[in-house]
Amino acid sequence: MENRGHAPERLQTASAAHALRTEIHEMAVNNGVMTMRPLIDGLVIAPGQIVKLAPGGGHLMFIGLDAPLRVGDQVPVTLSFEHAGEVKVTLDVQAIGAQAPEKTERTEIAQPAHHPEPAAAAPPAMVSEADESFFTHLHAEKAMANVTVLPGRAGPVEIAIQLEDANELPLSADAVAVTLGNPEHGVAPMTANAERVGNDQWRVRMSAPLSGRWSLGLDIRITPSDAVNVVSPILLR
Repeated sequence: MENRGHAPERLQTASAAHALRTEIHEMAVNNGVMTMRPLIDGLVIAPGQIVKLAPGGGHLMFIGLDAPLRVGDQVPVTLSFEHAGEVKVTLDVQAIGAQAPEKTERTEIAQPAHHPEPAAAAPPAMVSEADESFFTHLHAEKAMANVTVLPGRAGPVEIAIQLEDANELPLSADAVAVTLGNPEHGVAPMTANAERVGNDQWRVRMSAPLSGRWSLGLDIRITPSDAVNVVSPILLR
């Protein structure tokens, strides 16, 4: 998104017909753990600034999908800006781990006849410092997890987990177990107990000897009698 005007622009909301709601999120690294937070006031784009929504940085999250997204699909999305109004774009669904679109289509926005006076530039959107890491967000009804795999390649890895409740607030759990498996290459699932390193943060060291798609599962014991199990694919290079 490029702001060619003389005043800050703001991406206020986004919507997609296939999702119950769409949120604008930012990424940040705190004590080595990547976290994700919704931008309640939207994403500011300073005059002359280009802001990219991409893995490891600011992004859109589709919540409550009515059907799975498949590689090759095209998803229509409506972006609502403070000054430019609604802009309709089409997003290509790519394979997990893709870092950039295979093709880029520019959407031109008509410039208003009158420009407001220049204002102070806003800080740029946060981009992940962990270029070698793999990040994923796991979502369940009672709990969510921001998971960072470092490094994001085959071999010994450290998995950092930051837990949130359904309201995206820090979640304290009794225990967290992590399971890694690679059924495509006949690697049986391996499970290890994570170590608590903060009220809502956990870490575990494991081994993923092969590159490619792995299955990562979390067994989150919120209390001894209340557990959440969630699984997500991850890609190691």
